[in-house]
Amino acid sequence: MGLAASQARFLAITSRKLNCEFQSMQIAQEKLSITREQQKAASEYQDALSATKLVWDTADNDSYDLNYDIMMKPSALNEYDPYLITDTQGKIVLSEGMFQAAVAAGIVDRNTGEPIATRSMGNSDGTSKTDGSRNAFLYQLGVQNQADASTIEAVMELGANGYTSSGVGGDIIDKTLAGALNTNSFINYMKEAEDAEGNLIYNLNLVNLLADTNGDKTISDEEYNSVICTTTSPSDTDTNKIIITKNGVAITDREELENLTLGDILDGKYEMTGTMNPTELLKRVEQVLTGMATILGKGESNDVKGLNVDKESEGALDNAYEFTLALMNANQTSEAGGSIIFDSVRNAITTAQNTNNIVKGSNNISSVSLTNMLKSYLTYFAIAMEGYDYGLFIEQDSASKSSYVTDELNYYFIIKEDASITDQASLNADFYNQLYNQLCVNGACTDAIKRAQVTDSDYLNHALKNGQLFVSTLNNDGYFYQSHYTASAHIVEVTDDDAIAQAEAEYNVKKSELSYKEESLDLQMKNIDTELSALTTEYDTVKNLISKNVEKVFTMFST
Repeated sequence: MGLAASQARFLAITSRKLNCEFQSMQIAQEKLSITREQQKAASEYQDALSATKLVWDTADNDSYDLNYDIMMKPSALNEYDPYLITDTQGKIVLSEGMFQAAVAAGIVDRNTGEPIATRSMGNSDGTSKTDGSRNAFLYQLGVQNQADASTIEAVMELGANGYTSSGVGGDIIDKTLAGALNTNSFINYMKEAEDAEGNLIYNLNLVNLLADTNGDKTISDEEYNSVICTTTSPSDTDTNKIIITKNGVAITDREELENLTLGDILDGKYEMTGTMNPTELLKRVEQVLTGMATILGKGESNDVKGLNVDKESEGALDNAYEFTLALMNANQTSEAGGSIIFDSVRNAITTAQNTNNIVKGSNNISSVSLTNMLKSYLTYFAIAMEGYDYGLFIEQDSASKSSYVTDELNYYFIIKEDASITDQASLNADFYNQLYNQLCVNGACTDAIKRAQVTDSDYLNHALKNGQLFVSTLNNDGYFYQSHYTASAHIVEVTDDDAIAQAEAEYNVKKSELSYKEESLDLQMKNIDTELSALTTEYDTVKNLISKNVEKVFTMFST
């Protein structure tokens, strides 16, 4: 190779080596940057592991993410007492809609937030709209879609009885909505509980359910005898009648049937039998099941009795009804009934006692255990509340193989308290009275940003935890006092599992991206190192060749 060509080659190799070394430095810088990003992601993930959030903890230990409506709108969750969100000056931080309602009603000044109303109920007919009265406030809440029209009307219909000094020293009414009873206590309670008039609260009213043919709930002896068997030895004359038995013995005393409670049914072995086919008996069974479910709180009744204390339990009662009805309807036939033979009745009853649905004995005598049906209903209710992991289940054809909730002595049923105020209109009235009275005393926050953001759960959490907002709650002396959220019996700070899970997912994605990028850089670095090694070898070869050529030239011209 000529000297000129060697020098050209040498310069090209040198340039390529420098380029490779420059790329190597760039990759090293990128890897250093990746290391910093990995450290940052790990640090952020570590910080996220300690993330917390505020939740609303109810009396029965159910938890809900904290939000404005739980604190500032009437519901069973807050037991119809407002948990007022207040600023550092003690003024109530209302949502935009509630603030506009208070201003329009003439309760607070729009610019200063100071109270300008003298506490009063206003006209009982609700015609007051701007006079600063409680009724004007209710009216404007409806205008701003902050309360249902039906709720407002129901409160106003209470008249003077619906307006109190709640929250400003007035008497505190008992609004305890629920109490917990273990299984045995619950059964005994259902046997004995009476209302103010001395009527059994959990009375099934079995006679009315089965024999009411005219809808006025007055059952004549003729109607009673035509529907219900009244002898311990049924015969052909009792065909198509309903036989109610306890432990296999027919109940003939009408008064005993009329006073039969759900507690009695759970505490004994009660059966319902008939010569009609199972499909016909199912119609009677459905009547009885509906009666049981209604007493326990299914439906929209505001009666004091029952297990319906919140939306979750309301849904569980509906769920239990559908499952129990399906259980009763399992494997039914429409075969005609047979003639009354008491041995056949006993056979059907005995079979029914051991199963959880309607059964058919000899001579087409159909029977169902009312006790097992009620146990099944309560068990399905408990499953809906607790989940299948709790270990409860119903075996259709076997009572002995079923796991009833009534066999769980340590299970607690949450029931409505009889002594408390449970009229819905009165509960709502007391809530709005407290809110109105406090606005008349302390006024409202005029910060438009806070009003706009207070309904955002993230902002509310942040502001309460950082001392930007506080909570004013009703004390035993009848007044509201402002304090940090930690003093509230319902607001609890817990680990934010959702935020942690999201942070973990984001960290894993970020880590995967950085690892992939690092692996790509490692591969590029390996290729560059290989190329650089080859260039270095060639560089040395060409350099030696040039040196020899130069030496040869100098030797030739020196002789």
